[in-house]
Amino acid sequence: MKLLTLGLNHLTAPVEIRERLAFPEMDQPKALYQLTEEYGLHEAAILSTCNRSELYIAAEEGHGIEQAQQFLVDTRNIDINKLGHHFYTLEDHDAATHLFRVACGIESLVLGESQILNQVRSTLETAQRNGSTRLLLNELFQRSLRTGKRARNETNIGKGHLSISTAAVELAGQVFDNLSDCQAALIGAGEMAELTAKYLAEANIASLVIANRTIARANELARLYKGQGIALSQLSTNLTEMDIIIASTASNNFVITFDMIKSSMELRRGRPILLIDISVPRNIDPKIRNIDNVFLFDIDDLKQVVESHKKNREQEIERVQVIIEDELRDFLSWYNALGTGTLIKDLHNKSDKLREVELARWTSKLNQLEPHEKDLIERILKAYANKLLHDPLVQIRKFANEEDGLIRLDTVRKLFNVEKPTPPRDS
Repeated sequence: MKLLTLGLNHLTAPVEIRERLAFPEMDQPKALYQLTEEYGLHEAAILSTCNRSELYIAAEEGHGIEQAQQFLVDTRNIDINKLGHHFYTLEDHDAATHLFRVACGIESLVLGESQILNQVRSTLETAQRNGSTRLLLNELFQRSLRTGKRARNETNIGKGHLSISTAAVELAGQVFDNLSDCQAALIGAGEMAELTAKYLAEANIASLVIANRTIARANELARLYKGQGIALSQLSTNLTEMDIIIASTASNNFVITFDMIKSSMELRRGRPILLIDISVPRNIDPKIRNIDNVFLFDIDDLKQVVESHKKNREQEIERVQVIIEDELRDFLSWYNALGTGTLIKDLHNKSDKLREVELARWTSKLNQLEPHEKDLIERILKAYANKLLHDPLVQIRKFANEEDGLIRLDTVRKLFNVEKPTPPRDS
């Protein structure tokens, strides 16, 4: 069984490409069903955040990547030939290493940010609920979560509150001299929106309006941070009074349109407005940048803010890498041993067949014995075969983690004349 990753992230693709490949949580059950049932993948999980969209796959040898690419072509209406250079394809060791690095936050736009660990956990839970993970991906994701926790507990990679949310609030502080004189609107009430509300409150924002499709959730968040909750449908009537608007929802469409801002700016009489879109797909129409006195930043624009803090955490990367390598050794030892399972099973099956053939040759003689005597002979033969196989099986498990393990395992097959299984042909 091969472990594979097909994905893109903030380093390989701009936000306008990433948003086309985003898989909101509500879309994942159908996508996971398609990957496993329609595209023939053994296991599948989808990690989709504002910075990345990645498919993690377990598939038979020679199978998987083409099927995953075709899935993206069919479901996201993309031309893989034109966009292929944005993707990375990883196998086995590299795929596992990548997820461990992701869980530790060292592949994030904001180095060491903590939210990614919850997103990795959510990816696993969603896949488990939908039955698309089994032995391999369950183990991979569980170990990646453990690695991420160790990185945060044993190093300073996550020290402080640096995140996309803090970067957005800091950017607002760079545009306006004093946030305590500003009125802000926060669109969305999910985890990232809640963090943003928290940091806006800590920055002493003058007033905070939280708009959400579910008014109860907006009110709940507003009570925590002394704001006002409104329904998303009420947002347009509040824009005129806002100085700062930060959008963070899972919507696939623009929540703030060009016409909404154009109309509100006519009533603002030249007062500038700052919009920060930390959503993927984007929630704010990028054409809004063409309106005078409107300053729009998307998640990729936050890189400059993030870079100013990056040096404080970069020195921790080496310590995190030691943890990753430690956990990776254990995982790869477990993973490589999985490959011996088929060979061990084949050897046991061959042993059983040989025993049955020999017993069949002596049927006429054995039939003259008492039943308990016949049973004793069969048990002696089985015990003898198991003892004969014991040492080879011990060595097979060791071979799995040797540098030339595949060659050694193939040699074992030849010595015992056990045919290597043929991968299933694509239908």
